[in-house]
Amino acid sequence: MDLTRHCELCDNQKTDLKIGTTCGLTDRKPEFNKTCAKIELNEKFENKLKKVNIEYQNFKRKKGLTYTYFVVFLVIGIAVIVGGYLLGKYALDSGVISTVPIIIMAVGLAPLGMAFGTLNKHRQDLSLAKNKKDKIDEVLNEYRIEYDIDISFGKEIHGTQEVYAELKTKGIR
Repeated sequence: MDLTRHCELCDNQKTDLKIGTTCGLTDRKPEFNKTCAKIELNEKFENKLKKVNIEYQNFKRKKGLTYTYFVVFLVIGIAVIVGGYLLGKYALDSGVISTVPIIIMAVGLAPLGMAFGTLNKHRQDLSLAKNKKDKIDEVLNEYRIEYDIDISFGKEIHGTQEVYAELKTKGIR
């Protein structure tokens, strides 16, 4: 396990661009087996834990909206492509291989790209947020610290989301 993950939660962490992460008590890089005896889990720990959990829950919360967006743009893209095909086949009576239907079908690829792009971005963001949460949970398991967090999302005003988080921890020294 990367020892700096412990330090990222500790109030004693010092960072330097040349050296990297060091302990504020020893002024050296982290040197311990499994757990640090001098770890201070206070405000920095709580803020990081809240931030990571809020980010993860926010992506989980937007799953339905993302899939709706995906389906709508998928249907639009397919409809435009099929419409271009049918226009060339029946309305223009010139077959599908003509300029106008090909242009219309090419335009139909844009909504398909938007649909799959949004879905892939959501999946990547959710995976990244879960990975961050799992890394913190792994460190907390080493210290036998359990937590329960209640997150509620309030109103969204001008792109800013109100979030309320209440954190309860067990096992902090």
